[in-house]
Amino acid sequence: MYSEQFQFTFAVVTKMKFFKPLFIILCFALSIVSCRKDVFITDTSVKINFSKDTLTFDTVFTSIGSATRFFKVFNPYSKKIKISSIKLAGGDQSHFRINVDGISTIEANDVEIAAHDSMYIYAAVTVDPNNDANPFVIEDSILFETNGNNQKVILNAWGQNAHFYYDSVIVADQHWVNDLPYVIINSMIIDSNVTVTIDPGCRIYNHPHSLIGVKGKLIVNGTAADTVFFRGDRLENYFQDLPGQWGGIIILPGSTGSLMEYTTLQDGDIGVWADDSVLYAQPHVALKQVVIKNMTYAGIRGISAWVEGENTLVYNCGQNNCLQVLIGGKYRFTNCTFVDYSNIAINHQDPAVYLSNYFTADQVNYFFGGCDAKFENCIIWGGLDEELALDFLGTAAGDAIFDSCCIKTDSTLSASSTWFKQDPKFISTTNENYRLQFGSPCVGSGKTNLLTVDLDGLARPLGHIDIGCYER
Repeated sequence: MYSEQFQFTFAVVTKMKFFKPLFIILCFALSIVSCRKDVFITDTSVKINFSKDTLTFDTVFTSIGSATRFFKVFNPYSKKIKISSIKLAGGDQSHFRINVDGISTIEANDVEIAAHDSMYIYAAVTVDPNNDANPFVIEDSILFETNGNNQKVILNAWGQNAHFYYDSVIVADQHWVNDLPYVIINSMIIDSNVTVTIDPGCRIYNHPHSLIGVKGKLIVNGTAADTVFFRGDRLENYFQDLPGQWGGIIILPGSTGSLMEYTTLQDGDIGVWADDSVLYAQPHVALKQVVIKNMTYAGIRGISAWVEGENTLVYNCGQNNCLQVLIGGKYRFTNCTFVDYSNIAINHQDPAVYLSNYFTADQVNYFFGGCDAKFENCIIWGGLDEELALDFLGTAAGDAIFDSCCIKTDSTLSASSTWFKQDPKFISTTNENYRLQFGSPCVGSGKTNLLTVDLDGLARPLGHIDIGCYER
């Protein structure tokens, strides 16, 4: 037994003697590899690479921060690189702010980038007000020092002074002139018996979720040469034609006589929302030569309201309709175009025009009167098989008349309606050009009326005019 134990012990010792040198060699090799991982390039000629040499911001309103932009810093070498310094040239006096690899800072030191790896640097800008009426340039740069070698990325932004309205209630008449843009933050209310008049060419920008509520009266005096614009306050390319950037304009109960001429409303939740349970001696709001586009829910929403529209174009309105009428009211639309197609930002699922005389809550239908709607020389079209929904219930049923209209519908319309279902042949739905092609069935098919111009301000003939908002 002792002999066997001795033999076993001898074998273990012998193997340990054999593996000990091997173990030492292995540890030495690993230490060399570990050391090599921490070796940095020290050559002063090396340069890091950037995804952009200039970071440009679109126009930024004073006092309102921009969207964040970024670029990447690349290490093109097969060894690690250490950037001694990354800093804003303007220091703590800069209008810009930077974030280096997840850390907000003015200067970062000894930033390491692994071989053939990269890192992100983010930047944003806030512009201080000054006395300039025109946009002005804001510049700075981010400086990089690597092994004594200096490089930089330029930061470039346009600043714009503006008239600002923060949580405002307008309690006296105001006249907005076209000198600076108007920026509305956290909504604005025009109080009862107060009128805000807006001159041609004015630009009204709205911060996210902002609404314009009208208890008094809103008069927008755009012209064919100087349209008035309402839109969101983000001017970067990413936000172009993106719905849902602001709330919209709400004509509140009791408000009548608002007028918008040659006006464009875009990229909001609802373009114009008129809400009341009383019909007065004049419309709640009249829309003349108005474009409403790229709305999340509805272009025009009327709830027991009186809304009039002439030469108005409403398109690309997503979850609901271009025109959405709830609980009836009085509606008059002459030479208007309602058209809806899906695109990258809009999922068109409901008909372009929806008319109803009730609403439902807790499985109970509520009625406030009939729906008195008349459409003359209008186009109702889009990407669905059915673009008109008539949803009338009860004894106070709706009375919808379509006179000389082009409608994509299989609905049964009133006996007094005159209409046809033929492709209106727009110039380009892809490019959102809803003017009529030569040979369109809408050309010359309209009923003669008192309108003398179209949406572009071009003259309409005295005889049979074109159907829709544009005269060919």
